[in-house]
Amino acid sequence: MGSQVNAQFDSHKTLQALVWYAAVTLLCRAHVDIETKKNQKAEVGSNATLRCVLRKPHDIVQVTWQKKTSPFPENVATYQKNSSKVQNPYRGRLDITGTSLDDTAITFWGVRIQDNGCYKCLFNTFPAGSFGKETCLTVYEPLRISVSYSLSEGHLMANCSASAWPRPTITWLGLENQNKKTEEKVSDLNGTVLVTSHLYINNSESLVGHNLTCRASSMDEDKTSSVKVEGRWSHSVPVAVSVVCVVILLVMTVILLVVCWKRHKTKQSDWNA
Repeated sequence: MGSQVNAQFDSHKTLQALVWYAAVTLLCRAHVDIETKKNQKAEVGSNATLRCVLRKPHDIVQVTWQKKTSPFPENVATYQKNSSKVQNPYRGRLDITGTSLDDTAITFWGVRIQDNGCYKCLFNTFPAGSFGKETCLTVYEPLRISVSYSLSEGHLMANCSASAWPRPTITWLGLENQNKKTEEKVSDLNGTVLVTSHLYINNSESLVGHNLTCRASSMDEDKTSSVKVEGRWSHSVPVAVSVVCVVILLVMTVILLVVCWKRHKTKQSDWNA
């Protein structure tokens, strides 16, 4: 009977200890202070550093950096006091640049569009467990825009091209009611997206002397580009007629010269006779 009571007492003490440990762990987690930037931007090809600082002292065993992916996070780099490891595909273009266990940093050399996303720094401590915080890297390619047009028999085709990352959107200003539009998208090797909008306008004489303006937007950046429509097609028919007239005039001139030369030669023959 006494042994049963002692066993129950020991079980109760063990349960109390577990509850106390869980409470302490939760309390520590609630008061953990990790300093990091919530979000930072980096242009494609530049260098970017993500940093986390654990402000309160803990017995840190290991630091791990992860990228937020679906369905599971992807390990990027880990390090302890005497060893470190960078995972593929980051090896060779990412370094652990802050090797203090309570002040950690990773640096991307030559940021790629694929590096865009959110990362988590994890401080693995004993006995409190792991503490982590998320920081996001927004990768962008600066917006570039150009506009042009071509004319054929009174019909106009306007072209607006914009390249950027994230994918740019194109809007024609003042031509919203034109419904003959097409759009195409091309991605280059580094992930930059080129979008080209084609606008077809019939009976476009009314646009002569006016600007064709398109606006492109990507992330927080907006740009516009314009080109003035010149009435070149109005000269296409007169120019053709002028060319024909010149050719006819030249032919007639040659014929006239030949006739005059023959008459002159005939007169010389008569005088000699």
